[in-house]
Amino acid sequence: MNTNQMPIRKKEIEDWDKYWENPKGITNKLYGIIANFYRNKLIKPNLNKIIKKHFPEKSNLLHAGCGSGKVDKDFTINHSVFALDMSSNALKVYRSIHNAQEEIIQGTIFSIPIKSSSLDGIYHLGVMEHFSLDEIKQILPEFQRILKNEGKMIVFWPPKFGLSVIVLNTIHLILNKILRLNIKLHPDEITLIKSRKHAQNIFSQSNFKIIEYSFGFYDFFTYCMLVVQKNIKEEVK
Repeated sequence: MNTNQMPIRKKEIEDWDKYWENPKGITNKLYGIIANFYRNKLIKPNLNKIIKKHFPEKSNLLHAGCGSGKVDKDFTINHSVFALDMSSNALKVYRSIHNAQEEIIQGTIFSIPIKSSSLDGIYHLGVMEHFSLDEIKQILPEFQRILKNEGKMIVFWPPKFGLSVIVLNTIHLILNKILRLNIKLHPDEITLIKSRKHAQNIFSQSNFKIIEYSFGFYDFFTYCMLVVQKNIKEEVK
């Protein structure tokens, strides 16, 4: 494991650093308000519920692509959490929100500076869609490496048919194709889930099995919420 390796795309780091800057302009500020609403009112309660169900207190967890850390503030006090992000701006926000009980790491999910088979769980929320399928095939074995046997991973992954994807695509179309404002509200979403079968095909190639899958009104049809497990043979619920 190369603990000093940084993300392979410089532009991607720049995009995320820009994303986590204080928003400039009315459009970006409005998007920031809506994004914060989603994090606090929709993503956070769903994540709290799943964490409580699958991980006993004092579990060792990785928040991969931690961003601001607003969504996990409720439970980090009861668990040992590593917060990983490649954006220095994101980690500044994370530090300002949390009370430094978490271990904060600037780095990439392609090469995670964490000991093999040491974590009970991983969670990431709106991360995988920003990578190509070839890159995901490199990332998932790294998650496998750091998880204990039968360790679990919580994945919030927007589908192609998700409400937020449809709305944001429409907004970008209006802003950039019609009004020609050249505004980018978030980094590119390269790989979106097409179905549960599509998700299972992706995870099974890296020896993960889906044990829970949901998509619905709980988060206004934004994410496919999955729990996958390492080295198991149970059927999908």
